[in-house]
Amino acid sequence: MHLSGKNISVVGMGKSGLATANFLINRGAQVLLTDARSEQDLTESTAGLNPAIELQFNDCSPGKNAELIVLSPGVPVDAPFLKEAHQRGIEIIGELELAYQFNKTPIIAITGSNGKSTVTTLVGNILLAEGRTAYVGGNLGTPFIELIEKESVEIIVLEISSFQMETASTFKPHIAAILNITPDHLDRHKTLENYRAMKERIATNQNESDYFIVNLDDPETVKLTCGKQAQKLFFGTQHEGPDGAFLRDNQIILKLKGQEKIICKQEDVPFPLRLQIENALAAIAITAPLDISVRAIKEALCNFKGLEHRMEWVRTVRGIDFINDSKATNIGAACKSLISIERPIVLLLGGRDKENDFSAMLPFLKQKVRHLVIFGEAREKIKPFLNGSPAYEEANNFEDAVAIAVNHAEAGDTVLLSPACASQDMFKNFEERGLKFKTLVNNL
Repeated sequence: MHLSGKNISVVGMGKSGLATANFLINRGAQVLLTDARSEQDLTESTAGLNPAIELQFNDCSPGKNAELIVLSPGVPVDAPFLKEAHQRGIEIIGELELAYQFNKTPIIAITGSNGKSTVTTLVGNILLAEGRTAYVGGNLGTPFIELIEKESVEIIVLEISSFQMETASTFKPHIAAILNITPDHLDRHKTLENYRAMKERIATNQNESDYFIVNLDDPETVKLTCGKQAQKLFFGTQHEGPDGAFLRDNQIILKLKGQEKIICKQEDVPFPLRLQIENALAAIAITAPLDISVRAIKEALCNFKGLEHRMEWVRTVRGIDFINDSKATNIGAACKSLISIERPIVLLLGGRDKENDFSAMLPFLKQKVRHLVIFGEAREKIKPFLNGSPAYEEANNFEDAVAIAVNHAEAGDTVLLSPACASQDMFKNFEERGLKFKTLVNNL
């Protein structure tokens, strides 16, 4: 891709937009960086930008002379302010696609509705334990465009979101994984079919020398292997396939080319990862084509402490476990968390609805939840599905929600924040919500 002297508009002053603007200006492009937020709100964020970058605040619109538009993941490709650019035939891509055009390092790309960050981090840890050099980033942490600027490494491990795949056309990872597909971000993708199609793009350009890893327990991901040229590997806790990582008789098994290796027993891994054993199996299957030793895999699993706000044990008070799963912002994530806990659950559910079908939660709520506390904007949508089962109470604010949960919890219970909703009705993001939960719990 030729950049020198080209007029390029970068839309969005988030982490990837800022990194993209610096990348482009350093390669001789004329760059306009735009955002709908005010200069005052973005002063700190833009402090590290190359001064040659032109900034436009309070307006996301690309420049009139733009020859290329690069969108941040949070900006939908059908945004109204892009209508004129579409009519003029201006090329519109995302940071992922731009970075791929300049990348020379093999890529592991991981997507799915739930578990992406945990699996991406764990894959990086397995590679590190084996002594491989790798960068980890993408939707998690460092943008892809920054990683290709660093010194060369053996492999780049990327967490990929459906938003990023909207504007990716040639992106082709050597190893691609789809962890699961449950309804999410339907407020943007509109239908489950559109959402599924964005996830599927991660493997569309692969060939016979590449690898495609999917969840054998998730029929939606298994369907996506049809017609794909890449070699297939699987993972699962309930089903066992020809090649991949599986759970059998409480043992983690790696099967590859007719040979089996026992990695360890399920109880050997730390508590947070034991609750997310499916993610551990995914990471093992993803790294299997790279000939990783059993020692390195076991070391990475046994040393993994989990990620903040993802089935994070906070503390135990009076025999009650408190778990922060604030990152569970969709129905599928919350249901997986409920399944993983054996103790009776007092559940905190609610926030900003993402066009969720809460009726899908009912079997899990009835089976696993002893008492339910609903809060936030979504509570009015949740109530009609419950019909009194399980027993529930409403909270006017988050502090009240936690207090109600604590009041109903008994020794042997788990108080679980797994809200199945976005956080922006009360908080800036899921991290702020999780931190508030931990503060309230630690102050008990």
